[in-house]
Amino acid sequence: MMGVSLRAYARMRGCSLTAVQKAISSKRITTLPDGTIDAERANQEWAKNTFAGQTIHKPSAASPSPMHESPAASGDPVTAYLRARAVKESFAARTAQLEYEERAGKLIPAARAAEYAAGFSSIVKDGLMAMPDRLAPMLAAVDDEKAIHRMLVAEVSAALRKVSKAVADAGL
Repeated sequence: MMGVSLRAYARMRGCSLTAVQKAISSKRITTLPDGTIDAERANQEWAKNTFAGQTIHKPSAASPSPMHESPAASGDPVTAYLRARAVKESFAARTAQLEYEERAGKLIPAARAAEYAAGFSSIVKDGLMAMPDRLAPMLAAVDDEKAIHRMLVAEVSAALRKVSKAVADAGL
């Protein structure tokens, strides 16, 4: 088969002459002895020897993200290495982001958050459980609906103030 010139091959591939020259110099594609290119063979070599970075960074909607594939899924050791490295770098970036947010005071450890939640729920529970005992005798003696309403609002407000104070004391 007769080969095509580098310029003609670049036009066929829809890329620049420089891209074809770089592919040849990096041994991603080979030329025929006369310096021309067998287009069919070069296309196969280009596909086999060129890492398409967009497959890691821009997964299509139809295919799952390569970040979630096993590194050896493709069988190509270079691709497997690059995928594994991308996963490692992504993990390192996420870890650094979490450490930064924790140091900046945006995050707290889960154990500490659980302690806060338990403390706040205890305050709410104690306040609500004490209301009937405290209000029953007073409400039984009052016939005025507006007075009963004011008493209930005052008790609920007091319980909410206790929770707000606990949150403020915790520094949250």
